Amino acid sequence: MSGKLDCEIVRDLLPSYADGQTSEVTNRALREHLEGCPDCAEALRLMKEPEKTLPPQEKEIDYLKKVKKSGRLAAVLAAAAALLTALFAAALVYFVHGTPEDLNAHAFTVRVEGSTVSLGGSLASSGQGIARVSFTEKDGVVDIKLYTALIMPFNRASFTEAYTAREPVKAVTSGGIVLWENGRAISKTAGRVYAAAHPYVGDMPANQRTANALEIVGRYGAYKNELRTASEPYEWVLILEENIDPAEEAKARERMLSDSCLMIASVGNLGTVTWRYNCGSGQREYTVTAREASETAGGDIKSFASSASGMQRLVEKVR
Repeated sequence: MSGKLDCEIVRDLLPSYADGQTSEVTNRALREHLEGCPDCAEALRLMKEPEKTLPPQEKEIDYLKKVKKSGRLAAVLAAAAALLTALFAAALVYFVHGTPEDLNAHAFTVRVEGSTVSLGGSLASSGQGIARVSFTEKDGVVDIKLYTALIMPFNRASFTEAYTAREPVKAVTSGGIVLWENGRAISKTAGRVYAAAHPYVGDMPANQRTANALEIVGRYGAYKNELRTASEPYEWVLILEENIDPAEEAKARERMLSDSCLMIASVGNLGTVTWRYNCGSGQREYTVTAREASETAGGDIKSFASSASGMQRLVEKVR
């Protein structure tokens, strides 16, 4: 080989030269080039430099660092996957599946024609839409469950649903409240008072559920209770804390008579309801007995509590 070599040719030959696989003629040409070319000489030096190896302990540490880094990455990916799964599940609940809602808190109507139950109404709360309505059936009783979600284009605020039962419909319920029974639509008052019915006036928490069903606070304001159960007839005394305007006393007593009838009907051993209140300059009492309640209702007052439809008949008579 004669003549000077280009750097490109030298770089191609350097690996073989470093391994001693080139001829003497090539070696002389390469040495001549390397003496005058620092770049190619540095390339040769780097080729001949032994590969740096870590001591066994440093190798182990380096391996553990790689494993730790890989573990952190796996943990981050797992956390991200869990977060995405939780977000997806939340989206299903809030926008598609919905959460249970008390149907009785909203405006609705229920009709039964043959074996078909029809439900229609609208939500009282803004920002909520109907996710779905479910119907279940057992022994002729159809139970309705309402599910709401954040309002979206596909979640409407009003609803119209229908369900065809497998057997004749005896009653329609929702949340433990009877909505329809024996051919009668049951009002919210009748349904709630019937659901709160209990046998003993001495059970004050149960009495309170009856009072809540009748919305006593909303009708009369704050009040206190007093029970007289030493002997029959057992008496429930409601002590009103707000004064009644003398001009409104007659209307207030009409409401008291109506509520007393429903209270005596729904509490098994209750015989008398007394209202104690201030009117004008003095304190007064208005008492309704079971006999007077029966006369007002046109039948045995206790018999109306035997069914939700019976309670509905009573509501229609006294309210």
